[in-house]
Amino acid sequence: MHEDSHGHSVAAWVGVGIMLVASVIGSWGVVFSPDWLLYVGLALGVVGALAWYLLDRAGMGDPHQHADEH
Repeated sequence: MHEDSHGHSVAAWVGVGIMLVASVIGSWGVVFSPDWLLYVGLALGVVGALAWYLLDRAGMGDPHQHADEH
């Protein structure tokens, strides 16, 4: 039986949380037109993806995924 965790890990929650905030900030930048706000949102999106990847590599990701790699 194959079980999917569907992203229920610290790495996924932190990454998606940061990217959610980034999308709200970036959307405000598009709607209200301050360019710097759009760029802050885009940069935070990259930070969220990087945080997700680094936390996953640090062992806070899906434990079933890493068990299959060994």
